[in-house]
Amino acid sequence: MFCFRSHALGSLSLVKNGFSINKVYQNPKVFLRMSSASTSSSSPQKWELLGAICLERTPIIVPPMTEIEQQISEMIEKFDNMRSLKSNHELRHEEDKKLQKMAADGTQDESNPDAATRQTAQDFEDACNEEFQKFKPAPRTTAEDLSGDQKSTNRKLDKHLLFVVQEKDKKVWKLPESRWREGETLRETAERALREYVKTPDTSVRVLGNAPWGVHTIKYPSSVRQKLGFTGSKVFFFKAQLLSSCTTCSDIEYNWLGREELTNSLEPEYLRSVRKFLIDED
Repeated sequence: MFCFRSHALGSLSLVKNGFSINKVYQNPKVFLRMSSASTSSSSPQKWELLGAICLERTPIIVPPMTEIEQQISEMIEKFDNMRSLKSNHELRHEEDKKLQKMAADGTQDESNPDAATRQTAQDFEDACNEEFQKFKPAPRTTAEDLSGDQKSTNRKLDKHLLFVVQEKDKKVWKLPESRWREGETLRETAERALREYVKTPDTSVRVLGNAPWGVHTIKYPSSVRQKLGFTGSKVFFFKAQLLSSCTTCSDIEYNWLGREELTNSLEPEYLRSVRKFLIDED
């Protein structure tokens, strides 16, 4: 799905006001010219561009099946057993029964030295069951789940976790973001934003595609517009997956949040923009 989407967006040749969409991703200055050209000459709009990274820790274990999934699984298993051939273990059981009958009738070949010490299928099954009783599966709930440690990725193992940071001045939770610098692509801006918050080798994070997955628009008040010279800001989101452990910078406040926990941290409008490109877990 990711490869198809990246290929489709990468090859998109839609033209708006004389500029192709893929040029916008490679050169964000094109977006600024398009925004100004799309408005009247008397009130041109100039947007501040930011790149943000949506870093996810994907599920580590399979989530438990729902009731309908359990019913379908049992039905498929029943049909498979009805139509399947006998396994080697079942054939061994039948062979053992034949040998036991031959021994009772006195027709068993006594010249076979391994007949008396041969492990039967039932002996093998009993040994396997005894070993299985000793196996203790790891719990699905970790110590971090019980303590509610939101700074750890070792929790909610069957769910997605999203990396969010808190602004130092505004105390607002958001995805790692940074202002676009001239000469960068938007993806490079998003990658730089991640490096400002997380110390991680290149092999620990995989960015999914060169095109943004979503955008969030913020319009500034009139006083801020006059001061900054921007109508507002547009935050372009890029998705990434955490492949191994990472170390966050010591001077930032961060959390790894599940889908339902985002509601208590992110602002409603911001969360609405983020949820548009997240996979629904319900």
